[in-house]
Amino acid sequence: MKNKLKNIKSTLKKYTNFVDKKNKFNLMEVVCLMIITSIFGMFVGGILMYRKGALNVGIKKELNEFVETYTEILNDYYKDVSEEGLLEAGINGMVNFLGDPYSVYMDEEASTAFLEKVMGEYVGIGTEIADYGDGKIEFQNVNQDGPAYKAGIRDKDLLKKVDDKDIKDMSLTDISNIVKGKEGTTVKITVLRDEKEMSFKVKRENIDIQSVTKELIEYNDKKIGYLVMDIFAANTSKQFETALKELEKEKIDSLIIDVRSNSGGYLTAANEIISMFTKKGDVIYELKTKEKIEKILDKTETKREYPVAILVNGGSASASEVTTAALKESYGAIVVGTTTYGKGKVQKTQELSSGASIKYTFQEWLTPKGNSIDGEGIKPDYEVEFKASDTENKYDSQLQKALDVLAEGEK
Repeated sequence: MKNKLKNIKSTLKKYTNFVDKKNKFNLMEVVCLMIITSIFGMFVGGILMYRKGALNVGIKKELNEFVETYTEILNDYYKDVSEEGLLEAGINGMVNFLGDPYSVYMDEEASTAFLEKVMGEYVGIGTEIADYGDGKIEFQNVNQDGPAYKAGIRDKDLLKKVDDKDIKDMSLTDISNIVKGKEGTTVKITVLRDEKEMSFKVKRENIDIQSVTKELIEYNDKKIGYLVMDIFAANTSKQFETALKELEKEKIDSLIIDVRSNSGGYLTAANEIISMFTKKGDVIYELKTKEKIEKILDKTETKREYPVAILVNGGSASASEVTTAALKESYGAIVVGTTTYGKGKVQKTQELSSGASIKYTFQEWLTPKGNSIDGEGIKPDYEVEFKASDTENKYDSQLQKALDVLAEGEK
């Protein structure tokens, strides 16, 4: 945010030009632009305002006190105050005023991490690092298709230097920021392995985060596909479709979709996955705004007919619940586990000029039958408390129940 005040005029001009070119906005788009530009626009004499369907540039009188307070604190507070901190606090205050736990302000670092997660990709070397204390930073989950593995880095290697810089006094975040960089550039990684120091030059690449894993389970003379989704990222539906087709080549009789502890992600990813099963014209969910309720229909020609079970728990939220409700009500899937989280709201994310972003609620979603699950969750058809697998039981209790239902037709 160091150059934020210098860029205020150009920032406002950018949004003004955007408005002039489009010349057509719905109410929510206008409100979004007002939130984004209000903090910055007041310093140059105007913000975007909505009036009788038209956008005008003018002074928002209600912001005078904000400007006066900001100025007084900067000029007369007895200690030095960060302008950046005050501006962030102002944005935070607006978002917190909504009283909505799903509407948040994220600084640049948090915003970057969030976007990487939901986009399902990042530019880096394809590995994770963990801090076990005593200055030991260890590589974990080195992707065998990634650049780090190809260069020679392995799980349990201890990171010592990055580009010849000693990392012992750095945080994991600082280390991660150094390791990441522009696609195609190289970074020198020095590790300790078996008490021997080794260095590798690693080329940074665009890394896909794997959010779907598959397994073929042969149970009671049935072939049952098992798909686990960790998140609904932008690339999850493609991964899901690829894995599903690979299982179908094995001629599966039925399928288990595991969204336990999956907190959600992109609604479009859920839409695409649901549409792989339901038939064209089926309601897959409904979207509710202040003005209307819109039924979202399956528009694809793709459909499936084999039995599906969905595993859920209290950590299954948002897009996980959309998928569960749609497949239960419109496809006839059975649900096994414990009651889901109960998040029936939809958020959008808007990046700010500083690199920070705001995420705020702008819609509610309803099940295909028009039911709200917000604050209540989805109750499973088979309520089963989780018990881990052990020497006697190959599968955990919830997965075992789903296998029994699908293989035996248990009721």
